[in-house]
Amino acid sequence: MNTPKDTQPLTTFRDSKWRYSQFVVLGLLVTLLVKWLSSLSWLPSLVIGGVIGLAYFLLEKKRGVI
Repeated sequence: MNTPKDTQPLTTFRDSKWRYSQFVVLGLLVTLLVKWLSSLSWLPSLVIGGVIGLAYFLLEKKRGVI
């Protein structure tokens, strides 16, 4: 009996459709932290959070995790 791919259990985080969400969550957390701790407005805080999330993504890609 074959089941569709969407209903099959996932074996690893690498196979998950949510595997890239960790970078977005990290970027948003950094954005909120920068906004809360500094006098910067939202736009520079979002840029800093985006850069951190992208840097983490590139680091994990270089390590071969993704």
